[in-house]
Amino acid sequence: MKLNLDTLPFGRSALEVELTFLVEDEEGGGTGLTVVGELAVDNVDSRVLVAGVLAVSSPAVCDRCLEAFTLAYEAGVDIQVIRSKPGTPDEETPDTWILHQARGEIDLDEPLREAALLDLPIKRVCREDCLGICPTCGAERNRKDCDCPREPADPRWDGLDS
Repeated sequence: MKLNLDTLPFGRSALEVELTFLVEDEEGGGTGLTVVGELAVDNVDSRVLVAGVLAVSSPAVCDRCLEAFTLAYEAGVDIQVIRSKPGTPDEETPDTWILHQARGEIDLDEPLREAALLDLPIKRVCREDCLGICPTCGAERNRKDCDCPREPADPRWDGLDS
């Protein structure tokens, strides 16, 4: 996705985003990461600020029950384009992508891809109340209830129950 600094109107405008990125995994395969939404673009003084929240969706496997589902989450975007040559001193902002360019087009693909990946949930579950797989018999607890005893409590913790 390109943002043309030469034709960008002064003030605030909107930028529609609809992109799909391929994210490679450890096995050499990959999954598609779809990013959709609208970002606010502020063209002020010598800076262009691109900010907003995008909806991200991706196929995933539940960490509890191993069922395939579509993972949906939001990713915050904060990009700052400084209209100057690289090497110009500026303030440090740790959560902001800073790009230096005076004129021409800027490719926003990599900053948007990174924003989506940084907000990727560590624990991927199909739903919050997912019961997962029984560690004893392997039954998927969301579909059927097994008769296996629940994990016994460690007797070393009994003193805390009283």
